[in-house]
Amino acid sequence: MKIMFSRQKCTLAVMSLALSATLLGGSSAWSGDAYAAESAESGVSITAVLSDMPSELRSSIEWVYTNRMIKEGSVNRKNLIYDQIFAGQGTINYVVRWQSTKNVTLQQRKDIEKMLGRQMNNWTKHLKGYDGWPYGDIAVKVVGWAVANPAQILDKQSDEIIYTTTTVDELSKSDPKIPAALPYAPNALSRFEHFTNPNYAYPGGLDKRFDMYLWGTSNFGGGAGGDWGQRVSDDYILRTVNNTEIEITEHEIGHGFGMPDFYEVPDRPPGGFPMPTIMWAGNSSTITNWDAWLLRYTWSQLKKDTARFPLAPATSQPVNVAANAKVTTSYVSPWETIAALNDGLDPAHSNDRTQAVYGNWPEIGTHWVQYDLDRTYTVSQTDVYWFKDNGGIDVPRSYKIQYWDGKTWRDVKNAKGRGTRADTYNTTTFDPVSTTKMRLQMVSNDAASTGILEWKVTGIAL
Repeated sequence: MKIMFSRQKCTLAVMSLALSATLLGGSSAWSGDAYAAESAESGVSITAVLSDMPSELRSSIEWVYTNRMIKEGSVNRKNLIYDQIFAGQGTINYVVRWQSTKNVTLQQRKDIEKMLGRQMNNWTKHLKGYDGWPYGDIAVKVVGWAVANPAQILDKQSDEIIYTTTTVDELSKSDPKIPAALPYAPNALSRFEHFTNPNYAYPGGLDKRFDMYLWGTSNFGGGAGGDWGQRVSDDYILRTVNNTEIEITEHEIGHGFGMPDFYEVPDRPPGGFPMPTIMWAGNSSTITNWDAWLLRYTWSQLKKDTARFPLAPATSQPVNVAANAKVTTSYVSPWETIAALNDGLDPAHSNDRTQAVYGNWPEIGTHWVQYDLDRTYTVSQTDVYWFKDNGGIDVPRSYKIQYWDGKTWRDVKNAKGRGTRADTYNTTTFDPVSTTKMRLQMVSNDAASTGILEWKVTGIAL
């Protein structure tokens, strides 16, 4: 396994390849999407292609990609963060590997999840609207904690998942300040372990997998990063958790996109850099325009492999645009969840209780569910799988499909379908509309309430 390392101001994070077998694991979590609430404040959306790269950046970026990233093979592994986002349909899941004796409060755990969302989107916001990249804000979740002592997780919530299996950290044998006990999450849930198998089924489904570790280690100097995650000290994580940009963490995330370090003169472009870069440790404390264009340039090269990135370019293929949407409703029963609508799980039948469901019992009459899309799409089809429990919830008597025109809700035109059959997807096609929001307005069937297991919206990104 290739591991990429980095250091902060010449502090090298030395790790043995024997450690590589423990860079794995994963699981599910207590929060839904901590980043979503903050995503709007940092959003950057562009409409650009590779030819828009500033001329003064081109030679250095092309040199780095060709002479470093290609030659060193850092973009060959199909587990870069680009790959992880595609596999997760616009999401990234983390397990926090807490190699520390420090306790972690509930608020700190929530802050760490938000921090990971900010740092990831500080990178990916530069891809929004760029050259067929199909995603907007990336939803980042912490789906588990790996700790040696579960008592360190203070005020543990019922839906938090804690792993306590440990192995021996080989680094501790050469550096006694490093804790010997190294906790890890189950390999069965790790994308790192299974990315070469496109047919691999994660236990519990795709949303239960984890893509990377955030690895906090006591007395660890500098940082290390790669497609397995980011490793920094526990103190650094807690000290910087509420910062907008975090230099070492963002630098290590850059390695997850295949970007190299620039410690020695031969590592750097012959003509030097036209501006600072966060990937040269100590050169910049924030992601710069040079870093943003290396990120974009790399995407423009990798997306040519359409077997690797089958959705690219987004402008040419209709996809289910609901996956990254924010979901709201006029009413949901307290024991059900609106998140069921776009969790990506196909039901076996209309009373499939093996997965989350949306229902509005005991309400009757007219109710709605709504998608706020992550960008503007041209939409022409929806597919809805109704929930029917043969009790208080039935398929609706009728429903409308509506879109937001920027000022008000309007019914789609020439709607064909609008079925209310149970145990199947009900497909409706209509005249294409360009919108950022879609809504289903349902009228209940007599005294029965309404419910939905899955609602897909087919569109093309503008």
